[in-house]
This record gives sequence, structure tokens and C-alpha cells, in this order.
Amino acid sequence: MTENVQPNENKEQTQKVENQTSMVEEPEVFCPLQLDEKEMESKVEMEQKLQELLKTINEESLQLGKFLIDEGQLVNEVCTSLALVLKKLGISFRIPSRDIPFRRKVENAILNEEGKLTLTYENNEKHSAFLAEYPPEIVMAVLWIVIPELARAITVYRKKLDTRTNFFERVKKELKSVTKAIVEGNEGKQEPKKE
Repeated sequence: MTENVQPNENKEQTQKVENQTSMVEEPEVFCPLQLDEKEMESKVEMEQKLQELLKTINEESLQLGKFLIDEGQLVNEVCTSLALVLKKLGISFRIPSRDIPFRRKVENAILNEEGKLTLTYENNEKHSAFLAEYPPEIVMAVLWIVIPELARAITVYRKKLDTRTNFFERVKKELKSVTKAIVEGNEGKQEPKKE
């Protein structure tokens, strides 16, 4: 009888293992939502659009970062060049505050010959910094005002320089004539002594 018991026990154990295996192989799925085919297509479509938008955001962000770096460098170069020109010409500009998008009420704004924008606020508080240190929107607004005035100032400076150059040319020419006359006059006096 002991022999018969063993096969039955083995048979029961084998059935238990098979039942466990079948349970593992076929897990039950619980889904509280019942989605029809149209809803599934709609969700897939939405996910695709979202992926495209995320890709666009990523690409635009990379370009935005590059543009911000480029803009900063360009603003700095433009302001540095402007400061050199202003210093050479020795000019400053009064900037109408109504034309510049300042955050606070500005009574007076001056771009000096060193390229510094000095702001005077209502309470006589002053702030001065190199133009490139201001936000790009303010730099651009200042340049819209300054560039036409700078063009006029350069024209005036060129005319003054032309007048001075012409003056120096005339003086140089006259001095050469006088020098030549003096040298020739001295040579004429020295010749009779050679007798």
C-alpha cells in the first residue's frame, strides 16, 4: 500500500504544480476602463502629436540658446564699437525716456562718450552702466535713437576735419614756398663770397 500512496501523492503534487504554472502563464488583467477602438486611435494620435510638439520644443530650445549667446556677443560688440566712436568724436546723446521701455519712470537718460547709459529717476536716484549691460530691448531702442544722430555727428565731424585738413594743406604749401625762398635767398648771398 505504501507504493500506491506515493503515486497518488505524486499525482496530486504534479497537478498542484500544473495549476500554479497555468496560473502564472495566464494572469488575470484588471482594467477598470473599457476603451473602444475610436478612443484608442484618438489617444494614439494625441500621443503622436505630443511627441511632435516635444521634439519641436527641444529643437527650438537649442536654437533659442544659440541665438541668446549670439545676441549677447553682438550686443557687446556693437556697444563697444559705439563707445569707441563716441569717445573719438567726443559726443554724448540725450535719450528721450518716453521712447525707451524702462521698468521705472526715468526723468533723464544720457548716453555718454564712454558708452555708459546714465538714468536719472524721479527721486533723483541715478544708475549708470555700460550700454551692453542693459537688456537687449533697451539697447535696441537706444540704438534706434542714437544711430541717426550719430550719422549726422559723423558728417559734421568729417566736414570739420576736411576744413582743418584744407587749412593745414594751405599752410604747408605756403611754408614750403617761404622755406624755398629763404633757402634760395641764402644760396644767392653765399655765391658772391666764392670770388
